[in-house]
Amino acid sequence: MKTLLTIAACMLITGLSKAQTAAADNKISEAITFQPIPGGPSFLGAFEGRAPCAGLAQQLKLAIPGDCEKLKCRLTLFRDPATSKPARFMLRITGGGDVKWQDGHSYRLKELEGKWSVSKGLPSDPNGEVYTLEVSNPGVQVYLLKGDDNVFFILDEQKRFRVGNGEYSYTLNRVKLVPGK
Repeated sequence: MKTLLTIAACMLITGLSKAQTAAADNKISEAITFQPIPGGPSFLGAFEGRAPCAGLAQQLKLAIPGDCEKLKCRLTLFRDPATSKPARFMLRITGGGDVKWQDGHSYRLKELEGKWSVSKGLPSDPNGEVYTLEVSNPGVQVYLLKGDDNVFFILDEQKRFRVGNGEYSYTLNRVKLVPGK
């Protein structure tokens, strides 16, 4: 009898609960930029995220300060406007790279460019859609697993998931670029 009451209670609770909202209801965050905002048929999208320093800085051969906690990344993807095939990308990383000076303060910034492509297959998911960024200088590849149209997961050099920490993850989310004031 106790088992039947437990099952009935679970069925009642399940019937009253609501499902998680669909991804279509999610809102894309706005990201402020002081640079020209890309647009037109060649612009595929902008994606941002904050990743732990160590793994990504090593892969991209970036100089980082000893106390580096995170790298702020903005990926901008462009495609061929006539064919919609992958064309070029820009990857802007704040927190690692070259020392810059502005208003008497220093910060680190690296802007990387190159071509990108799309392929199928990961060791853990043969159907996974992988975006490969061919970074021109320093001549490395960055692999991104497409979660959906709004999310990429930054993979390691063997196309395996990277593990973040309690503060930062290896995830890039689509953003809408808005002009800063």
